[in-house]
Amino acid sequence: MLGFLKSIFSALVGSGLTLAVVAKFGQSWFFKKVDAKVAVKLAEKNNQLMEQLEHKKNNLNKELQIEVTHFKSQLEVLGSQQSKFLEMKINNILLLNQNHYLAVKKIKALTDVTNVWIEEAANYFKFQIEDREHEELSDYEVYRKLHQDHWPPYQKSANAAFNKYAECLALNMPILPKELVEKEMGIIDQCRSILSDTSMNFSRAMNFTQYIVVPEECEGTEAEFMANLIQEHEKSIAQKACIDKLSNELFDKSLRSGALIESLLQHQHVRRNRDGS
Repeated sequence: MLGFLKSIFSALVGSGLTLAVVAKFGQSWFFKKVDAKVAVKLAEKNNQLMEQLEHKKNNLNKELQIEVTHFKSQLEVLGSQQSKFLEMKINNILLLNQNHYLAVKKIKALTDVTNVWIEEAANYFKFQIEDREHEELSDYEVYRKLHQDHWPPYQKSANAAFNKYAECLALNMPILPKELVEKEMGIIDQCRSILSDTSMNFSRAMNFTQYIVVPEECEGTEAEFMANLIQEHEKSIAQKACIDKLSNELFDKSLRSGALIESLLQHQHVRRNRDGS
């Protein structure tokens, strides 16, 4: 403050004001004038500082609003991405169920027709042997060729549906719930086993219908080949029972999937409420 007064005093003296003026009006008058000017200067300085402070405050508020808006935008994007991910997960669960249903339906059609035709062949020879009128058994060739011509389309359709089901699980495995994936893999293993066993079952049964007519040419006996044919019939019944079980469980699986989807939606709702708070 003393230095500031000295600078003003020097300026006044330099402007033509002499010590004589101070002497004439007195020091009290002089310093009142000086104090008034100092007060004005201080007030102006204070106003400038207040304006600068207000300006900085406004800038900070603007920056804060921008940050808040950006943060909200990020939350909205994140929420949108999570919603899309959840939607994709639910759609894949439903798609997996659809492919599972079609696979079981086609495999069931295959095992049904396989069981019917093997049972037909077994009864064909069984009734001949029980009510034997001729020494030689009637040939089954016409029926065998008919079945062998009509069986492949069933197999092709079942394999195509199964492959689509297995591929759907494989492609979506990373985003599906772990427990669901494990159960689906178990079902796929069962379906694969049924398809393989049914194919072998049909092929062996049709071969035995040929061997039993001319057992001596096939290194066996009529009784042995008849027993083999009956055994293949029993296998076809077991395979049919397996796929029937999977078919009967489709409704229960649909209910479980509905509960799973509801749980996923509820979890998403809880997360949104938590993030929003």
